[in-house]
Amino acid sequence: MLLSSGLCDFELGQITTKNIVALVLLAVVLAFSNLAHAQQDNIYRVGMLAPPVQAKDRPHISGLRDGLKAAGYIETKNLQLSIPKAKTYQELRPIANGYVENKIDVIVTDGGTATGIAKEATNTIPIVFIWGLVDPVGAGVVKSLARSETNVTGVTSSPGPEIQGKRLELFKEAVPTLRRVTLLYNARGENPGQAKSLAVVREVAPKLGLTLAEKPIRAASEADNAVLSVSKDTTDSIFIIGSGLFGEPCKKITTMAIQKRLPLTGCALELESLLSYEPDRYRNGYRGAWFVDQILKGTRPQELPVEAPTRFEFIINLKTAKQIGLTIPPNVLARADRVIK
Repeated sequence: MLLSSGLCDFELGQITTKNIVALVLLAVVLAFSNLAHAQQDNIYRVGMLAPPVQAKDRPHISGLRDGLKAAGYIETKNLQLSIPKAKTYQELRPIANGYVENKIDVIVTDGGTATGIAKEATNTIPIVFIWGLVDPVGAGVVKSLARSETNVTGVTSSPGPEIQGKRLELFKEAVPTLRRVTLLYNARGENPGQAKSLAVVREVAPKLGLTLAEKPIRAASEADNAVLSVSKDTTDSIFIIGSGLFGEPCKKITTMAIQKRLPLTGCALELESLLSYEPDRYRNGYRGAWFVDQILKGTRPQELPVEAPTRFEFIINLKTAKQIGLTIPPNVLARADRVIK
């Protein structure tokens, strides 16, 4: 009887201590060789769960992609990054269930609703949120910011609902004649952060001498209709509390606002919103890639504290201001981090 090592043969009766050591060493070498080969061929699977909007065009998605690339994950080589486009919120649930059935490595979420749906779908697959979640503890997806005690972690899109008050103050400063504000907010009830943000706006508005005309929105079509129903005779402006719900209708909303010569904030600046004050979305996504990398390397999401953004940008779209006949006070322009002309 012969034992084959792949390099030489040893007769059973002639096995010595030296030969046994050689066989063991050979087995170790082959094992490490196979492990290295398997790691080299390993493809990590990451799935995005985002609101009904062109996710690939959003700054935090670009940041996520760039962050993953910088960490050594190359799409089509060792990374499979799925970013399906959902047309409605109803489509998010089957997408999440599909990720669970396929046992992907990490789910990355954009928005409170998407994060909640992912959390309902699985309590084992790690979930990393990179935008749209103001209060993850209040939303019930983590136990605390320091230690989630769940399969969820990530980067919030705000230090807290108080940022909405700051946005309203800057809006008033940019439009000194502001008195009446049409307020659009997500009223679907799936993201507790919306209710807290709404409470802040309601508290701050009277202090600024502003009157709110609230428009609770539950579907994209309602947002369109709300803007269609207003004019300069009934309001001075449109203020939107940020939500993925407005991602798809924002292009139409901003176009209508400009046609009605109404200042608007709350939609993306590239869609010609008048101004923006919010965390750097790209940096949020880039930091989110760090969370994904740590998890793929073996760290449990429970061990990664939730982070809040640290850099904020005040941006004014001077082009839009000119289109609606608005002159931004020089002292406000001087405070802007960036001015779009």
